[in-house]
Amino acid sequence: MSTVKNNRLEKLEAVRGFAALYVVLFHTLPQRIELGGLNIGAIFRFGPEAVIVFFALSGFVIKYTWERSADKSFRYYFIRRFIRLYIPLLFIFLLGYLIKCQQEGGWVSADLPTLLGNIFMLQDVVSQKPNVVSGTYMGNGVLWSLSYEWWFYMLFFVLSKKVPSAKLNFWVNVLTITAALTYLVYPFILNRLVMYFAIWWIGVQFADLYLKKKEINFKAILPYAAVLGIITVILGLNLYINYAYTKVYSYPLVAYPFVELRHFVFALMVLFGAVAWKKLNWVGFHYSFEIFKYLAPSSYVIYISHHYLVVEAGYLHFISNPVVEYGLYILIMILFSYLLEVVVYNRIRKLLIK
Repeated sequence: MSTVKNNRLEKLEAVRGFAALYVVLFHTLPQRIELGGLNIGAIFRFGPEAVIVFFALSGFVIKYTWERSADKSFRYYFIRRFIRLYIPLLFIFLLGYLIKCQQEGGWVSADLPTLLGNIFMLQDVVSQKPNVVSGTYMGNGVLWSLSYEWWFYMLFFVLSKKVPSAKLNFWVNVLTITAALTYLVYPFILNRLVMYFAIWWIGVQFADLYLKKKEINFKAILPYAAVLGIITVILGLNLYINYAYTKVYSYPLVAYPFVELRHFVFALMVLFGAVAWKKLNWVGFHYSFEIFKYLAPSSYVIYISHHYLVVEAGYLHFISNPVVEYGLYILIMILFSYLLEVVVYNRIRKLLIK
């Protein structure tokens, strides 16, 4: 993997920054951008895959920090995960509400049921998946992944504390494959979250190999690939059984039952792609991804704020050039994200954690 600098792995940071900006472009750019007869807009149509990258990176970071932490109590773990996720998120909830009021020209309903659903991390995208408990707050669709993240954190803690390390992978495999099988019968929040934990667990396994200074090669990852492969086959069967649902949702390529299969196929690509790129000594990384490490410290807020600050922004409509208009929106979003995540969040965190 990469060398450690300031207690962070720079290559992972660069990929995280890139993935955040990519999701912004996915939601902002038109599907067709003609250049020399080619539709280069198609390059930016893989936003769901960028979220899968976030999941794998998150698993790596949590495992990495967990093993390096002397205090493995629930209180210590919970407080740090809670503060990291919720402090920026509460600001985004407020931002979404205020923008809604501005659009409506006065105070509007705060939609407390949906707000509570998001606070308790029960949200998902109603227009893309069946049996969703709560929609995302104020139409901010990307918040769906935060509920997954939060419960991945909690499941990781329980498993790490209650299951002997020698049996940990076995029980994760049993849980995730069982969840995938039940998904064939009745897809809902619990089996969906546990099934997706298999993707998050990729990062955990990479971190485990890295911390133990073991060789990260194709042989080492085959057991993890096998589990992802089994779940992928199950989801292929799910697509076949429930193919009629592709007529139910407006955007079937990013909805049930296709999107889950799409996610797991890409997770396998990430797994093998990371090892292959490492074996090639990360050729081209410096010229392609490295610059995005500067966005990494603000990447979380970039991700959760861009719906309001870029996608639905309209205060610069007087600019006749859309490239300039949306370029300015993105710059403003980056500045806002830096101020909130690097300046405000860090100051609040220092006040709360002594």
